[in-house]
Amino acid sequence: MDYFHALTIFQHIAHNGSFTATARLMGIAVSSVTRQIDTLENHLGVTLFTRSTRKLTLTAAGERYLTKIRPILADLADANQSLQNEQAEPQGKLRITFPIDYGNSKLSTLIIEFSQQYPKIELEALVTDTFIDLITEGFDIGIRLGRVADDRLIAKKLTTQKRLLVASPDYLSQYGIPKTPSDLTNHRCLPYIYHGYAPKWFFRQKGKSEFIPINSSLSTNSVHILLSSALNGQGITHLPDWLIMPYLQTGELHPLLIDWQITPTDTLEEDGIYLIYPPHLRHSAKVNILSTFLSERISNSRA
Repeated sequence: MDYFHALTIFQHIAHNGSFTATARLMGIAVSSVTRQIDTLENHLGVTLFTRSTRKLTLTAAGERYLTKIRPILADLADANQSLQNEQAEPQGKLRITFPIDYGNSKLSTLIIEFSQQYPKIELEALVTDTFIDLITEGFDIGIRLGRVADDRLIAKKLTTQKRLLVASPDYLSQYGIPKTPSDLTNHRCLPYIYHGYAPKWFFRQKGKSEFIPINSSLSTNSVHILLSSALNGQGITHLPDWLIMPYLQTGELHPLLIDWQITPTDTLEEDGIYLIYPPHLRHSAKVNILSTFLSERISNSRA
């Protein structure tokens, strides 16, 4: 039995809960995955998974075993990858996913530049606002705005983003200017909806905080729809600085409550832009090159 292969299969199944998904991820037959796990269980004399028609879960023994082997596999993968990186020029497929609005605004030209600079890397970019599980869906890199809640992934902060509360002059002339966060309960608000974001806006100022339930006239997971709605006088919204700065400079939007910091959740530190990738790719030359490239370009663009 190839222990490394069998243990790698076991770890993937533990993460994604599926023999079929593991087979697809590793490019092997489902029967081969099943055979490897059966052989491993027979060798150890324990059952690692509880199987049913609906669900596949780790047994208590499986949980303990996973805890023990995870660092061993990571170290071995690191050693193998490090040696390979010294010998080979980066090449082959590299899959990245990122949100539509940020991609259109900030990443599209960088992706083209990277592809021209490294022609042997086959870059595949999935641009979507749908939540993508990098591990189960076989992606190498993701770009996330805000919270990175998945502790299976390594997260590298590319840059900060500041959210600003804004409205158009027409809206403010008709409905007035809010002076405090609590005034927003009497205004038409335009919230962004996304996985994990609450129907509240969170404000902080000099050690104090306020959580404001909002009255929504329109909610969406598109910042461009929110931007268009605000520009057309439909209400108050908060949007990232990288998107709205031109409209603040022209006066088409006005910043509100500038003495307060606003975040979409109650965790202050999470409001950044992050590059994420699975731990087993930490020594991947392709991943490191793209990570360094994006980090340098995005950092320079804010300087």
